[in-house]
Amino acid sequence: MTGIMGRFFRQSLLSYKALYGYLDTKVYLLVKVVNPIMQLIFFTLLCKYIYHTDDVTPWLIGNSFLLSVYNSLFGVGIVMNNERHFGTLKLVIASPANKFLVFVGRAFFHILDGLSSVILGLLIGVLLFHLNVTNMNILLFFITVLISMFAAMGMGLFIGSLGLVVSDMNLLLNLSMYVLFIFCGANFPVERLPFFLQNISYLLPVTRGIEACRLIAEGRITPHIYHLIGMEFVTGAVYMCIGFLFLIILEKLAKKSATLDVY
Repeated sequence: MTGIMGRFFRQSLLSYKALYGYLDTKVYLLVKVVNPIMQLIFFTLLCKYIYHTDDVTPWLIGNSFLLSVYNSLFGVGIVMNNERHFGTLKLVIASPANKFLVFVGRAFFHILDGLSSVILGLLIGVLLFHLNVTNMNILLFFITVLISMFAAMGMGLFIGSLGLVVSDMNLLLNLSMYVLFIFCGANFPVERLPFFLQNISYLLPVTRGIEACRLIAEGRITPHIYHLIGMEFVTGAVYMCIGFLFLIILEKLAKKSATLDVY
């Protein structure tokens, strides 16, 4: 068991390094620190102006969650596409390694990275917008954030599996990112969407996590919060299972046709 877990963490770390390892310190800071801060400030000030309020706590929390979207979609979603591009996908498919651990391992360090992005957003909220965290249950808040990141990574892995049959992953990833921006309730309440679109919001990750964290920030710890957290975990697990199932189907098709270039 120790050997399996050791390989899992090594593969996960190598996958994460492969995405950012070629960047120098300046570019990394611009991508991972400066850009998220500017995004958070822009959307928070926009919401403050639109809603005519000085209490921007709901939008600070919502947009702090959105800072992890880059990790969940672009970080994880493009992994399989890169495997094929660099010629290593054949080795992954042909190896006797546990495909589920290989599949999930691609997301592990991105979950931690997404958590750090959310923490950065909240820190900026405290320093620039005087975010009040005195009533917040810190432990429950970060548990909710971790589960939400898991759900978001599940969606990223699902989209990543589609990268084996889609020729333009950037189009699909950008579309998915803006769908989350619109439907997750970060910048305007889900209730303001048309009724038939509200159901779409709750089929996506992060929506329930944002709602739960807003309640936690207000100090309103109710059974409803635990229901939201539980459903967020289920959402991530469903996306991850569907993505893995899709990968298995494509693996069988690839073996039958002797090709991984499905599209």
